[in-house]
Amino acid sequence: MNKVTLVVIAAVGAQVGVGSVSAQTTVLTGNQDFTISNVGEGFIPSVTRRNAVDSRFQINGRNPNSASRNFGLWASFDVDLDGVFGGPISSLDSVTIDLFEAQPITGQNIDNIIRGGTINVYYTLEDADVLDAANGFDWIDSDPEGLGTQFADRVLVGTLDVVDGNSGASFDLDLSAIGGSLVDEINSDGFVRFVFTTPDMDTATSFGVGAPGTSTVLAFDGAAPTIRFTVPAPGGGALAALGLLAMSRRRR
Repeated sequence: MNKVTLVVIAAVGAQVGVGSVSAQTTVLTGNQDFTISNVGEGFIPSVTRRNAVDSRFQINGRNPNSASRNFGLWASFDVDLDGVFGGPISSLDSVTIDLFEAQPITGQNIDNIIRGGTINVYYTLEDADVLDAANGFDWIDSDPEGLGTQFADRVLVGTLDVVDGNSGASFDLDLSAIGGSLVDEINSDGFVRFVFTTPDMDTATSFGVGAPGTSTVLAFDGAAPTIRFTVPAPGGGALAALGLLAMSRRRR
């Protein structure tokens, strides 16, 4: 199954010396450990707000032309960082996000990248529920990315150019502006959100969420996205102080 890999690299890496302990990694899996949501234009109703618990999530541009109508949709990963590691960390080596293609399971021949373009990824600490209509999250028509002034603290951490029928790609995100913030949120059992959107009106993508859809019209199936946090390899004393690091997200 093809995938798109987003890798977040810290500004300063750590060297692993001879005899040192290996770097430690925690993996979070979508909808088990973090929430995947789609927000954007709708048809009926006029605004789409959905928790992507089955079939797929989408990242689409907005093309209002009736001949090639495309409804703008941005996606968010809401990540509760409670208990990601067994103790405080001082830095991150990398954070890797894997997105797996969603393929139709009802006979249609549609790739996950229906129409290619640019996908931007933002980091934000805004924690208001994007699915609660009272919070007013929407696709903002005056902004090609559909975000407008939403997520006012957002930081662009990566850009990916995808092509039609995408067979997989990867890119490194710049952590220089958010590395300290992300470490603080991990150490305080806090919250972060990644927002995925596109400024290209014709971009249309579908990615898996781990549970296949059941629609008899157009259902999709694909593995859930994952987020992998890797910390530098500590020395023996540091490891003892840190405690045993969780190798996978603690289920609650």
